Amino acid sequence: MQRQRRLKLAAVLVAMAMTAGCVTTLLMGVGGLAALGTYKWIEGTMEKDYPRPMQETFNAAMEAAKKLNLKIASELYNPSESKILAATQDGTSVKVELLARPNEITTVKIRFGMMGNVDWSAYYHRQIMKILRIPDQP
Repeated sequence: MQRQRRLKLAAVLVAMAMTAGCVTTLLMGVGGLAALGTYKWIEGTMEKDYPRPMQETFNAAMEAAKKLNLKIASELYNPSESKILAATQDGTSVKVELLARPNEITTVKIRFGMMGNVDWSAYYHRQIMKILRIPDQP
């Protein structure tokens, strides 16, 4: 009787330990997906993670720049870090940085002008999302 009770207790403890690990892993995964859907505004630069590889995201950023009628001053593609320097029609500088992350995630940082422009940066990001066929989050 004692032995049977101990076996049941051990089984419950093992099940709880396994469940706790799964829940933590699940919550980390959900948190990662939530982070992909948000913008970060840091010192005039708007940053967003895209669940796409660097090449695909870089091509989308270039296409979005053309749709926004930006004059491309320089572009530098590298599988780990890429940059696009451009200007608007009125001469405002535009800096786009792309950073490759693990699991085919690319971080895109956009800055319009010296101080940054949240509206234009968000618009540029929405254009990239359209090109990549990523639904816009509310």
